[in-house]
Amino acid sequence: MQKLRTFWLLGVAMMALASCFNPVTVQGFTGQTMGSTYEVKVATKLPLADIQAIVGRELTAFDVTFSNWRKNSEIQRVNAHRSTEPFEVSELFANVLQQALAIAKVTDGAFDPTLKPLIDLYRRAKKNPGLGLEDDELLRAKERVGYQFVSVENGRLTKQREDVQLDVDGIVAGAAADAIAAKLLAIGVDSFYLQITGEVLCYGLKPDGVTWRIGVVDPSSDVAGGQQAIVTVPLRDRALCSSGDYRNAVIVDSRVVHNLFDPRTGRNPEHAVVSASVIAKSCAVADALGTALMVLGDEAGKAAWPAMQGIGAESALFLKPGVVTQWQEVRIEWPVEDS
Repeated sequence: MQKLRTFWLLGVAMMALASCFNPVTVQGFTGQTMGSTYEVKVATKLPLADIQAIVGRELTAFDVTFSNWRKNSEIQRVNAHRSTEPFEVSELFANVLQQALAIAKVTDGAFDPTLKPLIDLYRRAKKNPGLGLEDDELLRAKERVGYQFVSVENGRLTKQREDVQLDVDGIVAGAAADAIAAKLLAIGVDSFYLQITGEVLCYGLKPDGVTWRIGVVDPSSDVAGGQQAIVTVPLRDRALCSSGDYRNAVIVDSRVVHNLFDPRTGRNPEHAVVSASVIAKSCAVADALGTALMVLGDEAGKAAWPAMQGIGAESALFLKPGVVTQWQEVRIEWPVEDS
């Protein structure tokens, strides 16, 4: 018995020694997706190729389902369906759209997946500002916008207006991050950083026991081509998503027009907020609510905050122009540690 105990202790010691010589390290990779970039960092002993395969499959699935640029994507087929007859959609499409519609309801339409007619006008103006962007065009497009015009039940999508069209870019990156996270957790990878088109989701601790730290980009730095953070926060089992009106803007008829339209008015919001960031457990929720808060602004956003907490929002940070070159921060339950 004593010999068996000695051999057992020796085996344990050898395994511990082996782990010291083969410690878990952070590995990562990057790529292109959804017209932008993604980055993945993982702390695991599993082959990095296995992680890359999982990420690649999920991103491909989301791309062929929701891309506005693929001619054969599912959302393109849905938008081409000019009928009020029910239309069968995939489980992935149904799940993401149902989540988008639920968030639209909670935000009273500040986030709306039927915004495509307005986004199309913006994209046209950005490509050719000389064509202008007339108020009557915006109002006509706005008539086709309304989350109440579409529903999904039992895998079938129904439009109340045959000319309703969908654009879920405001939630799809976050939803993809949630899907990837679920796959990684399922195979035992519990420490990772995901960034998809700027939306971030972090799980666990780094190998040294330190929490992943994520920054909210300084809008001035971003416009100049940098990525300097105005604040940073520790992020564990949480997502941090930001939305702003300073990245996609164009001068049309001597006025600045950006891609964040208020679905309820058909026009850009009229407030001073230039950036809104949200922390939540779900990256899809944080992604969509960042857009909603940019539409609402800080005052209306505060009023809507209790309803947003009901779907998982935990913290929010607004940035507004301050004195001289300083930014004014408006916080809603934002984490204290932000050095």
